[in-house]
Amino acid sequence: MSWLSAFLEEEIGRESFPGAVALVGSGEEVLELAAAGDAVREPERVGARPETLYDLASLTKPLCCAALARAAGWGDLQSSPGRYFEPWKRTKYEGITLEMLWTHTSGLPAWFPLYARGEGADAYRRTLGEIEPEARPGERVTYSDLNFLLLGELLERVLSTPLDRAFREMVAAPCGTGASFLPSDPLKTAATERADATERAMAAALGLDYPRFRVGVVWGEVHDGNACRRGGVAGNAGLFGAARDVWALARRWLTDPAEDFQRDRTAALPEARGLAWQGSRGAGSAVPVFSRRAFGHTGFTGTSLWIDPDIDRIWILLSNRVHPSVRDANFNEVRRRFHAAAYAAAHER
Repeated sequence: MSWLSAFLEEEIGRESFPGAVALVGSGEEVLELAAAGDAVREPERVGARPETLYDLASLTKPLCCAALARAAGWGDLQSSPGRYFEPWKRTKYEGITLEMLWTHTSGLPAWFPLYARGEGADAYRRTLGEIEPEARPGERVTYSDLNFLLLGELLERVLSTPLDRAFREMVAAPCGTGASFLPSDPLKTAATERADATERAMAAALGLDYPRFRVGVVWGEVHDGNACRRGGVAGNAGLFGAARDVWALARRWLTDPAEDFQRDRTAALPEARGLAWQGSRGAGSAVPVFSRRAFGHTGFTGTSLWIDPDIDRIWILLSNRVHPSVRDANFNEVRRRFHAAAYAAAHER
């Protein structure tokens, strides 16, 4: 058994996730790939395979939004979002720039269920124009899906096409990846959470009532409620892909670096943020052996991607750790064990 398979089996034994696929690659090739455990346990049992499609969750932010902005050459970073989105010309958004949306320093709340005020893209635009910031622009890093729900809207306006079509034509096709929004065969996907339990509790904590939370296990649909109720396509979440699909998207950031996106733009704050990407400084899933230039991202469903240009390596871990329910554990510990094991295996050769 390879070290990668052994790692996955050990984590399944720890009940870190029901199943997962992990990949180690370089900019030129996939070096190691392993799958273990179950992609689905409810309502039936389906084993995880290298080809299993995972809900990539927030990996959508860099792999779709940042990739589209890069491909289109879009974004005067110091301009106001109100330049593209009329409701954001209001005084309460004064001082917020596009760069602050990309780096999670806009001051917007960490989360809000836009669907509680109306479902679909038109309703979301109205609500995004009403959201109240919670902090002054640039004051702190507050990781927020709202930044990328808005960036997704702005990208659609700038590109004059839906986000999924733009991703398919401008990113997926050139990269040769099968990653996509709205998977064509839901049965090939890994299942996620039962009954929208996490967001149901989060909405209740905000004192919000929403009558249409899903009841059964989410399978073949995006787990994230905001992305789901926008139609499955959004800037914060919605991409599905297998491990090789993620590698095909990630390798371009390694073989054709985009330092403007990858560099640390929040040096005065406790964690490193680039344009959609996260740096290793202050990142919970990073390990000390990562180089200063390493960058990556994680996803709530149990996904992560890290890239280290200094040693030409890509590490991908795709799991459905939220299936059939979210485990009360710090999943970044699992990610750190994965990265530490990958480094140890590489140096044993």
